[in-house]
Amino acid sequence: MEDCPNATPVSEHPHNPALATIAIYKFVKAALSILSAIVVWRLMNPQVEAAMHTWAESLPVGFSEHLVREALAQVSGVPAFRWRQLGLVSLVYASVFTVEGVGLWRERRWAEYLTIVTSSLLLPFEFIAVMHHLTLVRTAVLLANAVIVAYLIFITTRRRPVS
Repeated sequence: MEDCPNATPVSEHPHNPALATIAIYKFVKAALSILSAIVVWRLMNPQVEAAMHTWAESLPVGFSEHLVREALAQVSGVPAFRWRQLGLVSLVYASVFTVEGVGLWRERRWAEYLTIVTSSLLLPFEFIAVMHHLTLVRTAVLLANAVIVAYLIFITTRRRPVS
């Protein structure tokens, strides 16, 4: 720093690795929400649905071919306006996750509170989903979000300057 008088320090304090990890988790969730919106809107196209049915019929009889056919049967009767709604909801979620991620990455207290509120509101629904159909992914998401909420409550209740 002495050799470069115009150089500015990268950071006045070390970055909180836990907040950075949570921010990355939120960015991944935002990307997945955007991807789901794109997929949902593609399913509104009748040619895509027909191609998916053709593909499903070409699958060999085996372990997962019946799961693909069952999934296609579930989505085949969904009207276009419902796909639009699902896509918009996915984009709203992506927006919230992005705002949370940016705020947490920048270690803003408001982002910690926002994340506590939004994640806490979804925990009961995630718990019901796990109880309804137990899967490793659902359980991992529930546990991750519960740990995130607990950690953020812990650090927000400690005394530190508001940013």
